[in-house]
Amino acid sequence: VAINRQGDALLLASDTQVQLVAPSRTVQAPATIFEPCTPPQAGVYVADAGVYLLTICSVEAGDGSAVVSGLGGQPSGCNIRYAVDAVQFRLIEIPLTAGELSQPNLLRNRIAYGCFGMDPLRYAIDPFAGIGSSATALDELRPRTLTDCDVPLAAIYWTATAGLVWIDMWSVRRRVARSNAAASAAAEDDALMATAEAMREQFLAQIADQTATGTSPLAAMASDSFEHLPPAGLLPIAIGSNIRAFGYAQFFSGMTFKPPVYIEGGALAALLHHSSQFPPIDVNSAEMIWLYFVRENMQVHDGGFANQPYVVFANANLPFYGESRFDRSHYDYSNYV
Repeated sequence: VAINRQGDALLLASDTQVQLVAPSRTVQAPATIFEPCTPPQAGVYVADAGVYLLTICSVEAGDGSAVVSGLGGQPSGCNIRYAVDAVQFRLIEIPLTAGELSQPNLLRNRIAYGCFGMDPLRYAIDPFAGIGSSATALDELRPRTLTDCDVPLAAIYWTATAGLVWIDMWSVRRRVARSNAAASAAAEDDALMATAEAMREQFLAQIADQTATGTSPLAAMASDSFEHLPPAGLLPIAIGSNIRAFGYAQFFSGMTFKPPVYIEGGALAALLHHSSQFPPIDVNSAEMIWLYFVRENMQVHDGGFANQPYVVFANANLPFYGESRFDRSHYDYSNYV
């Protein structure tokens, strides 16, 4: 189920296979009564290489014919029996320069953060002017090609030689969020929270694709595939025999960080929630990032269980969550000064 900007609920009752190129034969579309959206593009979408936005769009179609008289048996377009709410899928090309396409290893990350927007702190400059929201690559497509009837589903990178290279859903998908107009302060801005959640999901999806390619990710560096990271996120790390995960020292090499410190699991949700108020991490910046182990995760792993160890990374503008506190703690999983 998706909801577009007009408030229409778009629903598919079952899984649907969508053909991403123009079919070899003509497909007869249902009769359309009202069509506020741009009609489907025709022809083959990919000539060489490009990134495309797959959307689902609301459309009202006609079903069946009503009895008519007085038309002399001639076909009529006004005798539609039922008006049916329907959907259609569209591919919209995202304009890119030759220079952007010439660096395919960074393209997925660039597309994602172009769609996220890179200025979540505009309210701090002039809070009296309203929170607003930063312009994104999706905004640049509106309203000429991306309409309020469309709900973006995925960004797709497709080349003539390699075919479908990647599908990135979280770069363009967002959960339903409260409107900015209802927020009186940035801390209440649900849209920022939804975007930060999407950033984390996009990062996890991209590194999952990297670990599924058959090569060990232990040698991978963030700068190989990323220009930006979410303001806070989780990186699965390799400990012991687990080689299908990352080495955090290698992954963050070239960036400024200290060895991870421990935090309690109860602080993790608060840290991730807090991070939505901060900008993404610039991989090529010398600014520091925080790294954390989560006590429960490491304690269970050290006990011999086959859970996935991970490290939490965070923009260092966030308050430090690893401070020693007077509370219940665990000797082997605490920080000391």
